[in-house]
Amino acid sequence: MKNSLLIAQCGILLAAFMASSGCVVVEPRNDYYDRDHHRYYHEHVWRECVEHDEHCR
Repeated sequence: MKNSLLIAQCGILLAAFMASSGCVVVEPRNDYYDRDHHRYYHEHVWRECVEHDEHCR
């Protein structure tokens, strides 16, 4: 009985860990240029590229 309770507790802990690990969001680095969408990431916001913009190369 003691072993089955330990296995159940470890299973619940493992399930909680697996569920929480899928919620990690990684932001792109500052001034990252996205060629496909012609935009760059600056100060936690995506910005559209305009003509002669130094961030869009």
